[in-house]
Amino acid sequence: MPHESNGTVITFYSYKGGTGRTMALANVAWILAANGRRVLAVDWDLDSPGLHRFYHPFLPPSALQSAGGVIDLIVDYAWQVHQHREDRPTDWHRQAAEVMRHTVAVDWPFPAGGALDFLPAGRQNRDYASAMAPRGWDDFYEEMGGGLFFQAMREGMKAEYDYVLIDSRTGLSDIADICTLQLPDVLVDCFALSDQNIEGALGIARRVRDHGLERPIRILPVPMRVDEAEKAKADAGRAVVSSRFAGFPAGMDDERRTQYWASVEIPYRPFYAYEETLATFGDTPGLPTSLLAAFERLTAEITTGRVTGLPAMDEPRRRRILEGFTRRQVAKVRPLIHYVAEDRMWADWVREILAQVEVPADLVGAGSASPNPDPDATATVEIDGDRQVLAIASHAYLRSAEVATELRRFGAVPESAGDRAPQRVIAIRVADVRMPAQYQANPPIDLAQLTEPEAVETLLRAVDRNAYAQWRARSPDVLPSARAHGPRFPGVDPRVWNLRSRNASFTGRDLVLERLRDRLLRGSAAGSAPPQALHGLGGVGKTQVALEYAHRFKGDYDLVWWLPADQPELIPTELAKLARPLELGLRADSGIAETAAAVLEALRRGDPVRRWLLVFDNADEPGSVRPFLPEGRHGHVLITSRNPAWAQEAAPVEVEVFTRAESVEHLRRRVPGLAVEDADALGAALGDLPLAVEQAAAWLTETGTPVEEYLAELERQAAVVLALNQPGDYPLPVATTWTISFETLRERSPAAVRLLQLCSFLAPEPVSMALLRSDEMIQALIPYDDALRDRMMLGRVVREAGRFALARVDAASNTIQVHRLVQSVIRARMSPEEQRLACHEVHRVLVGARPRAGDTDDPENWPRYDQIWAHLGPSRARLCAEGETLQLLIDRVRYLWKRGELGPALAYAEELAAVWTASGRAPDADPDLLSLRFHTANVLWSMGRFEQARRINAEVLLAQAATLGDDHRHTLMTAGGLAAALRGLGRFDEALALDEQTYARFAENFGVDFPQTLSSANNLAVSYRLVGAFEKAADIDREVFARRRDVLGPSHPYTLSSAGSLARDIIDAGRFREAVELLRGTLETYRDVLGDDFPETLRTAKSLAIALRKCGDLEEAQQLTKGTYQRYLERFGERHPDTRSCALNRAADLAAQDRDAEAVSITAECLANYEDELGERHPYTLVAVNNMAVYARASGDLARARTLSERAVAGFDAALGASHPFTLTAAGNLTNCLADSGEVDAALALEERILNGLAMRLGEGHVYTLIAEANHAATLRSAGHGAEADGIGGRVLARLGMLLGEGHPVCVRVRAGGRVGRELEASPY
Repeated sequence: MPHESNGTVITFYSYKGGTGRTMALANVAWILAANGRRVLAVDWDLDSPGLHRFYHPFLPPSALQSAGGVIDLIVDYAWQVHQHREDRPTDWHRQAAEVMRHTVAVDWPFPAGGALDFLPAGRQNRDYASAMAPRGWDDFYEEMGGGLFFQAMREGMKAEYDYVLIDSRTGLSDIADICTLQLPDVLVDCFALSDQNIEGALGIARRVRDHGLERPIRILPVPMRVDEAEKAKADAGRAVVSSRFAGFPAGMDDERRTQYWASVEIPYRPFYAYEETLATFGDTPGLPTSLLAAFERLTAEITTGRVTGLPAMDEPRRRRILEGFTRRQVAKVRPLIHYVAEDRMWADWVREILAQVEVPADLVGAGSASPNPDPDATATVEIDGDRQVLAIASHAYLRSAEVATELRRFGAVPESAGDRAPQRVIAIRVADVRMPAQYQANPPIDLAQLTEPEAVETLLRAVDRNAYAQWRARSPDVLPSARAHGPRFPGVDPRVWNLRSRNASFTGRDLVLERLRDRLLRGSAAGSAPPQALHGLGGVGKTQVALEYAHRFKGDYDLVWWLPADQPELIPTELAKLARPLELGLRADSGIAETAAAVLEALRRGDPVRRWLLVFDNADEPGSVRPFLPEGRHGHVLITSRNPAWAQEAAPVEVEVFTRAESVEHLRRRVPGLAVEDADALGAALGDLPLAVEQAAAWLTETGTPVEEYLAELERQAAVVLALNQPGDYPLPVATTWTISFETLRERSPAAVRLLQLCSFLAPEPVSMALLRSDEMIQALIPYDDALRDRMMLGRVVREAGRFALARVDAASNTIQVHRLVQSVIRARMSPEEQRLACHEVHRVLVGARPRAGDTDDPENWPRYDQIWAHLGPSRARLCAEGETLQLLIDRVRYLWKRGELGPALAYAEELAAVWTASGRAPDADPDLLSLRFHTANVLWSMGRFEQARRINAEVLLAQAATLGDDHRHTLMTAGGLAAALRGLGRFDEALALDEQTYARFAENFGVDFPQTLSSANNLAVSYRLVGAFEKAADIDREVFARRRDVLGPSHPYTLSSAGSLARDIIDAGRFREAVELLRGTLETYRDVLGDDFPETLRTAKSLAIALRKCGDLEEAQQLTKGTYQRYLERFGERHPDTRSCALNRAADLAAQDRDAEAVSITAECLANYEDELGERHPYTLVAVNNMAVYARASGDLARARTLSERAVAGFDAALGASHPFTLTAAGNLTNCLADSGEVDAALALEERILNGLAMRLGEGHVYTLIAEANHAATLRSAGHGAEADGIGGRVLARLGMLLGEGHPVCVRVRAGGRVGRELEASPY
């Protein structure tokens, strides 16, 4: 069915309610869609919406619950008006008026491409009320441009749909004016045959007719609810209508108007007075007196005969659907779902499935005061004695003491054993449990061991067979299922998760867990659940609550990920670990920050995991976690923190101490035979702090100490212990308990005590047992237990440390963990000197954990280093004076630098420098501080801050030469760094001289195979390349590549770096295809080993794109450059040197495709940045000048091209010399401008110098020399030397064809007699 080219907007209006206006619209819309039209039905009765009721069998309740509507469009537009954003487009109001984001599709297979969408009225809330307060609509039009908004809405709807039917509110109002004047093409003016109805309808018809609109509105008055049972009164009413509505509808003669009034009248049919039923299903087709027939005639009038009737429908299907409209007798009240907190997920799922068949239910958790209504609702529901109770029967439910009490309060179970069980409780068995007699009045609904489809069908058949039958009538092939954000079927593990073992002794916390669940479900239903921040004092059990929530509801998620957050700088590392299981195409060890960002973006999109839970554990400062909180509606976030100030970032949830009942329950569960009275006394003495309660239980279980003695010891020890530097922010009882346990452990195992003391200076996260089993740790413990000379005995010490709950030993993950509170109390019991000595022993352990082979530059060592970094801060390593510890800190800086984490590397280096300087170390004399400054300069150099790097390196070099000597390894490394900074500043000759000297000293003192010697040789090759000595650079790179490949292996980053350098040499030699092959293999290895975003990976991709372009593979080159540039932007920002050089490559790619204007624009931006940061005379600035000259000439701006070329030649001549290849290239581009301007003699003279220079520097057969010859031939031809030009041109073209291929763009241009301009690249420095 062809669709209308421009849709029609039809408003159904009535002055009074009760006319049947909404029903008429609903049926006309259906008839239109059934005839292949695209139809939108809009409920604009904002105060009393009801259109959706006619479509309820075909609208999923979940869609209506989450959908916005007209109100939301208006409020969103008003909000955007008040934002006053300057960056929004001029037509932003059109985007704001797009209705499609709130429409809901009516689920019916309309034929011939027909479709019916529904736009609800939306949600009235405070925003709407305040926006539409007195003067609200006046302000909306006068101050906010509301007229433009509604016009844009009208145009948008007409563009998307063939027919838009608007159900307007009744009476005279601003809203009615919008619907009757501004929006419609056709006004269906509905009225009953009472005088008030007639006069009101006539008044609106005249008002619309006389309003003087530019767009005529077709007005169709329609009498409705005409009751033939009162024929005399109906005829009298018809006569009044005929008289009062004289002239309506306009454009008809009397005969046609009489026919109209006879056809559009809508009769009253009592059958439709009780339920919102569509006549398209309620009436048998073909009956001329039916309501359906009247709606068909009305449709014909509205469409001027284009649609006249409802297509035929299968009769059994019509009857089956009609059954779905029929209201069945339902229970007087909605059922209660009664459950214990452990089964909340089952309760949520049961309620969700019932809701899908429109059987709303309330949740009542055992122990809660009142029902928990639907999370989308706001009102609470009272419990009365007539409600059906669906009991989620599990082991925990039947074990709960509160369940029976509450069921009796509900009147759902017998008051005494002899009473008959009421018929209102039905057990839903979700586990293999034997049901007690009080639950056997009704057969149980057994869901245990069923699949989800089986469970759905079993549940619905048992709870409400009629509701289930109506669903099946509407959707015979589909079972009800949870909404997209609704609870899932319990019992399925997430696809990705890293939770540690569930706490088998977890007790209580039902209220906080229920509150979390309610908040998260309500937030998801509303569109986005804010993070929930669990806060409270140390030891209150925040982490345990989060862990229990994650385990209890893990089946609701595709991903559950636990992230330690006490050291914010390590959060990206934890997030990055998700890249591999999420299959994002990134390696977890490459580009931590950007990999983490990619993970967050994937979570925001909900792809590949749609529902996820992140837990940030032990976050101290909200600001430190804020950057890592994913936005979007697909997941949930829990945060645990001692800090309560989370209101800006999350919804705070205070975790309080145990209730006394929970303390008693926990103690009696953990300590067999403990009396209730004793447990109560212990809870009171311990302040009900969960951690203290657990430790007391561990103590009593292990030692068998009588409760009276334990309580007395607590009282006796407290005064002494708390007077000894007890941390002020921890409660007295828990510190006292730890003291008792610690002293007992000292008697049993001094080595275990020492182990805990050392662990108190490690990170408070799980620590690998490998660290504990190291030689250094064993040596630290042997003085306390000589038996540890047998390394196997360490297990006994670890077990002793965990016995009294002072450490958590996890055999599954092979880790030990000491809680931060325990750590603090342990440290508080140590003198400052004891703490200092313990820190030094930890430092030695960390130093000993370094990889035995290789260094921080080797990716194979990075996982080992990752186990060390978390402990540098807690162990106060930055305050240590031992050289190996200081070197470990410097290694951390280098590690971050090599990983491309430039910002964190610089911040960490500057922090260390401040601490070391404050301790009295001299920046110009202390070897360690000098080494740190050298590495700081490396980071600054990588960031493009060359002058700062040069200044630091110069100062460090001077100091190291004086203290260490000119030939010391560190002195020579700093000399190499200084040379690199000089290269970055464009001082190539100075850099070359220094690199030559440095390499000679390295080779003489350490040998040519020494790693730093090879690095120095690599640097020397870079300097040779920059001064234009390409062959020397290639010779060195070839040798270094071979040596590194033999010594380090083919996939070591340094070997790959040498391969990339050699490939650049090959490009400079004009062997582009050979360079492509080498770079392809190098890039593939980089991606496999280090990932797509590693700095050298990006640099190699950039080089490959250059080689591809020079080979003539323009499309592949452009795509690779485009992707590489985007990664540079995301990783380093637009002003980083590598980003800018990649931008120059983008421009070259575009120019190669004759998109010169775009190339000029990009290059101009690069040039401005180069001038600003490097200066006008820097060689890289001049590279941009040269390239812009090429593109300006190609785009026809010859004057600008010549000016730029002259600047480039003069600049290169001054900076690099007249014979440098860059100078000769710029001169060649200048000759093109001269020749184009007719200055042939000047061009020929300059070309002679260029050809001689290129032949000397590159060779006569080099591609660039041949291109210069081709240009010279073109100049000769312009000068009238055709024979000479043809001879040179033929020879050059043949040679270029052999080197590049006959179809290469250069060959094509030369063959056509054109001149070839040549851009330059900003080579790596």
